[in-house]
Amino acid sequence: MSGDDFRPRQALLVLAGFWTVGVVLLVASLFGSVGLDRFRQAPTCSNSLVFTTAYCRITVDATLIALTREEIVMDVGARRVAIDSYLHGPLPDDVAGRPVRVTFYRGVVVHVEGGDLNFDTVAAPIDRTDELRFAGLFFLIGGTFLVGIDTLRRSARRADSP
Repeated sequence: MSGDDFRPRQALLVLAGFWTVGVVLLVASLFGSVGLDRFRQAPTCSNSLVFTTAYCRITVDATLIALTREEIVMDVGARRVAIDSYLHGPLPDDVAGRPVRVTFYRGVVVHVEGGDLNFDTVAAPIDRTDELRFAGLFFLIGGTFLVGIDTLRRSARRADSP
């Protein structure tokens, strides 16, 4: 096998890699919204199922105890609930005793809202289909473009060689 034979094969392998990643991302985009659809279609829980993993959702009243960029602590029905968070931007100074509405899905806090607070938690099902679809198309189209440009550049260089 000569060096000239290897370069087109190498380009095809790179192209196959781009296409594989692109197709995987596009397929993932099709299934990416399944969790969000399940959340939206989940039946309403009874109050007795708030802290269970039952396939349902419910919004209840709660009182904030503490709020930091990394953690939210609240009282929900005389039960202390602490959840991890990744909050950005300015946080209110004094949150102790602030009433909020908390949405539980399958026993986990997914949304907190009250006053100037309105955010999803890390556990919230979100729709990433647009991001996955864009990334998949980027790998399919961009990969083809990059490999095509590289192949044309190499063939032009070989044509110029004596």
